[in-house]
Amino acid sequence: MFPIKLQISILAFFLLHISFNRIYAAEKYWFYLRNKGPENTTSRLLQIQKNLPTHTYQRRAKVLATEKLVDDTDLPVCADYINRLKSFGITPVVVSKWLNAVSAYANTEQLEALREERWISKIERVSIARRKSRLFKIKIPGDSRVDNNFFTYGPSFTQNDIIHVPDIHNIGYYGQGVRIAIFDTGFRLNHEAFDHLKVLAAYDFIHNDLIVDNESDEDIAIQNHHGSFILSIIGGFHQGELIGPAFKSEFILAKTEDESSETPVEEDYWIAAAEWADSLGADIISSSLGYLDWYTHENMDGRTAPITIAADIAVKKGIIVISSAGNEGNTGWGIISAPADGDSVISVGAVNSSGIIAPYSSGGPTSDGRIKPDVVAMGTGVACINIPPKQEKGQDYTAVSGTSASCPLVAGVAALILSAYPHLTPMQVREALLQTANRAKNPDNRYGFGLVNALEAFFYWEIPPVLEKTKEPVLAYPNPFYKQASFVRFIFFPQSPGFATADIYNILGQHVKSLGKYQCKTGLPCIFLWDGLDQRRNFISDGIYFCRITTPPNCQSIKFTIISN
Repeated sequence: MFPIKLQISILAFFLLHISFNRIYAAEKYWFYLRNKGPENTTSRLLQIQKNLPTHTYQRRAKVLATEKLVDDTDLPVCADYINRLKSFGITPVVVSKWLNAVSAYANTEQLEALREERWISKIERVSIARRKSRLFKIKIPGDSRVDNNFFTYGPSFTQNDIIHVPDIHNIGYYGQGVRIAIFDTGFRLNHEAFDHLKVLAAYDFIHNDLIVDNESDEDIAIQNHHGSFILSIIGGFHQGELIGPAFKSEFILAKTEDESSETPVEEDYWIAAAEWADSLGADIISSSLGYLDWYTHENMDGRTAPITIAADIAVKKGIIVISSAGNEGNTGWGIISAPADGDSVISVGAVNSSGIIAPYSSGGPTSDGRIKPDVVAMGTGVACINIPPKQEKGQDYTAVSGTSASCPLVAGVAALILSAYPHLTPMQVREALLQTANRAKNPDNRYGFGLVNALEAFFYWEIPPVLEKTKEPVLAYPNPFYKQASFVRFIFFPQSPGFATADIYNILGQHVKSLGKYQCKTGLPCIFLWDGLDQRRNFISDGIYFCRITTPPNCQSIKFTIISN
């Protein structure tokens, strides 16, 4: 036993330690403010609308009336309220105009004082995210067929083919003209699959700087892995190894997730990134992250989690938000997590290469009874880059698994649709994806509406002008075709389903090239591509040629011209 005096001293120290922790152990909270303050007026809204960037203005105009392109969510947070927070010793981390809230660390004493302030409407804890990465550092076998096109997908063929991405690439859409924001852990871009990549903007919301790769003094070694994998799945391009659905889109890269075990991944960075992406004219947000801590199943109602509220606000401003459903299917949690619970968010589950749901893929329903996930795509053994050393050009590839991997594939399909139909709203794209998925007639809470079908979703609302039916049974474009420029497409609209073959003949009736076989569906075009090379891979002479498309017992032909540049 300790002497009585020492026991008293130990007890005093223990009580002091408890008191110290109670006062000074800070956690992060959202401080929601009562209003936007007196300085935010109608004239200020008009000024904000006037200063909207062109791409942001055009995107919002798809979903909002001209006089309502901006609203209170676009007004800045009241500066006076921020100063009042600082007077309590509170240092803002994220200031969200969408939520009219400030995230910041606060201890118990500060919280108790702030709860009495009338200009604060409520205080909530900032949620922590948990993501289970399922990564397989192996070289996966892949089908390297050239399937009616001139892209050799290599190991990435199956993940694209199972959702009919090559069919849209055949038409000539690769996501061009679309801005995709990726919210993730970080990005290493010195890989051959990123040589073509168009990065419009990049920002690190964790360290508040422009470095989205690892920072040696701040990040652990794997910090950039997850984000680099995801970016390569949607936008990578290297023939024979990896081709992403939307490799010609512009990308906005946000480093929002902290991989270190000491620092939790927090939703306020995601919300800050969403507001930033909106200002840059993002058309799509792809987010492979789910938030569970501090939440219950009942909270997954699409109206509770701040990140879900922000995601739905983004959709109302014309941004398509696509989120992984989560990898909790075989855990105690089981269901989707925020923001996948949003009613406007497209949540994505994972299947294997045979279209069978992965055991880890989170299901539904939401607590208010809605079906989740919305759709599924391949998420098991998805081809992607391997992370290179910082000083070397990467040339290695691997595979990953999880709904983190299926999410960017669906985001890529959304980009293909927007590339052809930039006027479509987020809810129209969502409808096209859901209603053409393979379980649309009988959705459930494991597969949602089923496996995405890019080809049918692409033609759900209309046919792009370049493919509009003409008086000719077969359309050739461009016509004339300039050799070595690209390739000519032959579009045939079948009257009944079945296989079609295409062959090229010269004006003398001599056979020049077979273009292969295509399985056609009624109402959807058969698409054949040709690069102007003969059977021996030599450029043919300038002149007039014919493409004959045969769907037994019928045969249709189109005349076209080939000329040199």
